[in-house]
Amino acid sequence: MTATANVITSAAEEQIPSVLFDENESQLSNWVDRAVEAFDANGEPNYLNAEGELVEGIYLNMPNGLYHSLPAISSTRVKDFSKGAPYYKRKHIDEKDKELTETQKNAFLRGTLTHELVLEPDNFYDRYFRELNKDDYPNALFTAEDIKAALADAGLKVSGKKDDLIARLLAHDPDAQIFDHLVEQNRLKHGEPKEGDFEGETMMLYGGKRPIKSDAWDDAMRATQTVRDEDQADLAIQNGLPEVTIIARCPQTGLMLKVKFDWLRFDDEAVDLKTTLSTDPSKFRRQFLDLKYDIQQAFYTYVASLIGINIKRFLFVAVEFLHQDVCIPFVRSPRCIKQGQEELHYYLPKFAQCLETNTWKSDYSGFIVELD
Repeated sequence: MTATANVITSAAEEQIPSVLFDENESQLSNWVDRAVEAFDANGEPNYLNAEGELVEGIYLNMPNGLYHSLPAISSTRVKDFSKGAPYYKRKHIDEKDKELTETQKNAFLRGTLTHELVLEPDNFYDRYFRELNKDDYPNALFTAEDIKAALADAGLKVSGKKDDLIARLLAHDPDAQIFDHLVEQNRLKHGEPKEGDFEGETMMLYGGKRPIKSDAWDDAMRATQTVRDEDQADLAIQNGLPEVTIIARCPQTGLMLKVKFDWLRFDDEAVDLKTTLSTDPSKFRRQFLDLKYDIQQAFYTYVASLIGINIKRFLFVAVEFLHQDVCIPFVRSPRCIKQGQEELHYYLPKFAQCLETNTWKSDYSGFIVELD
């Protein structure tokens, strides 16, 4: 089954090997034998040399916040540069990117949770816990008016702030179901509250865990199950390791580059998990092009090749959960893979030149453009 112009092809027709290695094992990179932990047994970074400079290599268990802080070029930077040098300057140099809306933040959170549940489930419950859902407590008191009514029925004073009302009712009836109190008790089960840093964001944590609203939690759980129920996706996200970081220097530009594979298989296949509004091939194709996943694939494949890994196949596992629960794996056609590689190697040297000269002009600067 193919989408428009054969740009994205469903993996349904192309079975993912269920065996770990090909018969000719010499063709594999055996990258896992060269991979090292991001930190040694003493907590010292393996990705830095004695001078504090990045060391090319393959690294495991590197925290996301640390990865993003590494002084190397990521695919996101190149994708943004491909939208125009002035666009890149505004976002990454002037740092005037627009503040995310609450809707965008919620979408990113659901994507993050789904990624962790699918790729690194063992650590998930050490980092997060589910907040209570109002629907599970239909008889609870939710509003200040609800609590005042209960106080009035008990012949108690009904004036004061909501916290005072809650304390007064609980002093009278310790078993009263007040939703705010139930929420706080559920949080305290996980540990003492303390403001802390979580992936670069300051928030209240409980025993070091982040509370997650029930709707976001349930969406992520459902999306994860959807991925695992899709045979091709489930087969792909096996026989490998999650969140594999590679650092390598580009011989073409001299730039230090970095990638972090969602999942890198031992047979040199890569999987990138995408949460999406729609898995419809024609709609996902538009998202693919708008968000420049073609350059991302080319960038990841290129950086891996610099460290001796020839990516045999790059699979995009798209999962939809908002309107329906569907997971579809997609691969690019050979023609479009080549086109993405050509785009990458067109933009990389231009990007390096702009970084060196700190000049960020539009490609059309100095020209009068005629429109048909």
